[in-house]
Amino acid sequence: MGITGPSWTTDAPWIKPGLVLTSLWSVGSTVIIYFAALRNVPRELYEAAELDGVGRWNRFRHVTVPQISGTLFFTLIVNTIASLQTFTEAYTAFFGSANSQTYSNDAALFYAVYLFQQAFQYLHMGYASALAWLLFLVIVAITLVQTKVSKRFVYYEGEER
Repeated sequence: MGITGPSWTTDAPWIKPGLVLTSLWSVGSTVIIYFAALRNVPRELYEAAELDGVGRWNRFRHVTVPQISGTLFFTLIVNTIASLQTFTEAYTAFFGSANSQTYSNDAALFYAVYLFQQAFQYLHMGYASALAWLLFLVIVAITLVQTKVSKRFVYYEGEER
């Protein structure tokens, strides 16, 4: 087509956006979870809101979002943990091949890749163990904060506030 695009795999500023685009492949499972949550929202709530004259945006905001807030919370936690453990795409594309020495920059170096390198490439097992524990503690801290904040916006049916 004659269009010169960015060098997704060799130009340092484009490596992470390229990895983000490839990770969009795994969005399908989250979409299925959201689809299932949306199917479980009772139609009667929409009908009652419509009879009360509530517009589309307010029906979404005051009926749909509270009804699927548990699902939103679940996917927020799961996807946050998964993003902190990003490894496979970056390692296989930039570090796992025989020509990995051609990529001298660390534009694709994620925390999990660095941890793996310290453990299995440089055999610094103690340091890698400390890195793994640090990652665990960061994940626990972020999850606890998300859980604490969720008490404000997650609706559970049958639970009084």
